[in-house]
Amino acid sequence: MKKLILFACLSIFFISCVKDSQEYKDLKAEKDSLEALNSKKVAEVDSYLKRINDIADNFDKLRAAEQYVNTDASGEKLSKEAVERINENIQLMSQILQKNKEEIARLEEQVKKGKGSNSQLQRTIDRLNATLQERALSMDSLKMELAQKDEKLAQLGHEVGILTESNDILSKDNIKKADQIKKQEELMNTAWYVFGSRRELKSQQILTKNGIFRAAKILQNDFNKDYFVKIDIRSTTTIPLYSKKAKVLTNHPMKSYTITTENGTKVINIKNYVEFWSVSKYLVVQVD
Repeated sequence: MKKLILFACLSIFFISCVKDSQEYKDLKAEKDSLEALNSKKVAEVDSYLKRINDIADNFDKLRAAEQYVNTDASGEKLSKEAVERINENIQLMSQILQKNKEEIARLEEQVKKGKGSNSQLQRTIDRLNATLQERALSMDSLKMELAQKDEKLAQLGHEVGILTESNDILSKDNIKKADQIKKQEELMNTAWYVFGSRRELKSQQILTKNGIFRAAKILQNDFNKDYFVKIDIRSTTTIPLYSKKAKVLTNHPMKSYTITTENGTKVINIKNYVEFWSVSKYLVVQVD
């Protein structure tokens, strides 16, 4: 037991002497330095990898945006929404290219500042630069293609605009002509009638008489047109007179109408409206 205790004491003393020796201290410092250097290298490599991964992700986004542009631009005619999406994706592609250019430049600078050379890392940077140039050329080609399509669309739009303007003018002319035709048809198919006692007709200058022995004249220049009822001859086939007596004073073909009695009062029945109104568009009926 005493020997064991003695051995333990000697071991502790030996270890204490070793730790206090300069050689141990130098070895410990070298070990700490190597661990610190290794940690720095690991952090540096992690930084390289993160930057490379970010650049790779950006290239994936760039390819996706380019695919969207190609899809939207594939049609002959582009909608307003498609043009807006194309412009947004083109702007996004420009931003991604610029960001990757800056990231690759930072990566190159970081590698140059690092201690020692890394040929594998440099080859990776070279490939990233080559991909950057390839995507930049592809984007320039896409922009040129879109510009040519825009030019064609602009020319087509100009031609369509001229055609639309011509169509508008033609449409306006057609509408104007249609209105004129409609007014002419309405005028052609418009007639006026009036019925009243002899005294009423005279009071409105519809029936006039110059001298005692002269026949009465109908519809001279000063007659009151507002006293007449305006009708569409195409839809008016009967004219009720609300009187037991009726005498047509204006000229209308006899075969084109009849006068009948309905419910004790006279009614003019027009059998052929074209023939009836062919002589005069004014109908005057005396009812006393």
